Amino acid sequence: MDFKEIKKLVKLLKEEDLAVLSISDDDTHIHIEQKGTAVSAEPVSQAGSAPAAVQNEASSGLVEITAGQIGTFYNQKDENSEETFVSVGDKIAKGDQVGFIEAMKVFNDVKSDVAGAVEEITVANGDAVEFGDVLIRVRPEEA
Repeated sequence: MDFKEIKKLVKLLKEEDLAVLSISDDDTHIHIEQKGTAVSAEPVSQAGSAPAAVQNEASSGLVEITAGQIGTFYNQKDENSEETFVSVGDKIAKGDQVGFIEAMKVFNDVKSDVAGAVEEITVANGDAVEFGDVLIRVRPEEA
């Protein structure tokens, strides 16, 4: 991706009044966030790797697994299958895949950084998500 392409992405971000724009191609991942009027672009250190899902602890003691990028969230393992990665009540381990986010035909795994029980899945299979959207809430295992 060259500077002109990045400049077009920044222009798109402003014109569409987006808060975040995340784009990947074969060897580059560009993440652009708009905060107030300032715009920043940060390439991810490992080309082609998916941004890790961010984990936030909610006031209820639940840990939130959030989207690490803009795209479409999928909880089903296959388009033609009813089998899901996780369901409410499932026990998950740290590192388990809980779904994936597709952006521009690139599929990025969403993995858990916590072991525990799935309490809530906040988005449906095929829903559009933005960076930071809560995908799943997990009640962590007691140590």
